[in-house]
Amino acid sequence: MSRARRAAPYLFTLAIGLAGAVVAVFLHLPIPWMLGALFACALATWAGLPTRALPNVIERWMRVAIGVSLGPSVAQSFAHSHAHLPLAIAVTLGIVTASVVLGTVWFERRGPLPRPAAFLTALPGGLSMLLAMAGDIGNRAQVLMAHTVRVVFVVVSVSLLARALGITTTASPFVDSLQLSNDASPWLLAVLIVGGFFLAERLKLPGSHVIAPMLITALLATVTDWSLTPPPIVKTVALLVFGMVLGFEVAGGPRDTYGRLFRASLIFTIVFMSVAAVLSIALDAVTGLGFLVLFLALAPGGIAEVSLVALALGLDAGLVALVHACRFTYIIVVGPIGLRYLMRREDSKDS
Repeated sequence: MSRARRAAPYLFTLAIGLAGAVVAVFLHLPIPWMLGALFACALATWAGLPTRALPNVIERWMRVAIGVSLGPSVAQSFAHSHAHLPLAIAVTLGIVTASVVLGTVWFERRGPLPRPAAFLTALPGGLSMLLAMAGDIGNRAQVLMAHTVRVVFVVVSVSLLARALGITTTASPFVDSLQLSNDASPWLLAVLIVGGFFLAERLKLPGSHVIAPMLITALLATVTDWSLTPPPIVKTVALLVFGMVLGFEVAGGPRDTYGRLFRASLIFTIVFMSVAAVLSIALDAVTGLGFLVLFLALAPGGIAEVSLVALALGLDAGLVALVHACRFTYIIVVGPIGLRYLMRREDSKDS
């Protein structure tokens, strides 16, 4: 097969995602570059069009770009909000623990899923972490599909909530989102992104493609006066790619169990987002950090997706990323321990 024929499905997929995003921009939908691409790719895949999921390496590059984009915000947020961070992190870890304990029972009964798979489904982590942790179990596709439903619901609902609260990102969304330059040196940004990518590839740790470049850029923003925020086009491309990735994840779920798992994941997400909303109101009254910022920080989504939403909405993405990074660290430490325990129990019951 020629190189052009191999590339054709990817180019067609990119055209579908880009068309959906542009339409969403002109319809003034919230976070159009992500949601437009998401729905366009999901619908095209469901309709049986010759689409193909983007190579995973592209998503990994975009995660690094997001990490670099978050670094300056993280440094600024830590300087201004560090006194309130312990409380926000403690509340987040409490929600994670409760959601995993109750969610495991919920997905085991309503999935129905084996207990190890139900445990992974209940973890509010990112797709990359679940891919790494779910390697040794069955029901991998169901775990990822249920998690994707959760992330998509979080992204859509927070976007609509921001619109209802009157939060607007820019007066000229199409033109402003395609700006190619700002005060930051493109060469420095290129070094940070390329260096962050190869560092994350060597580390081979879940979440390292976001967290490693984020921490490096945050440190540089703290100790230097360099301008390190990437131009808007970087965020736009990342939103487009993540929208396409999530669209394929939604459309590619196991059709025989899709409806039941979809409902179970949706109910689970609504319940815990409602809890997060109540706690965000209470935390805002104590800290004054802002309801929507705290809501995103407590929301059960992945660090890359939720932080990217915060960036797109012009919120304090640094605070959101810091809280999610702490939650992510908690999950990758505790998660494998719980998974091994449950798998041993399942093996002992089968023997």
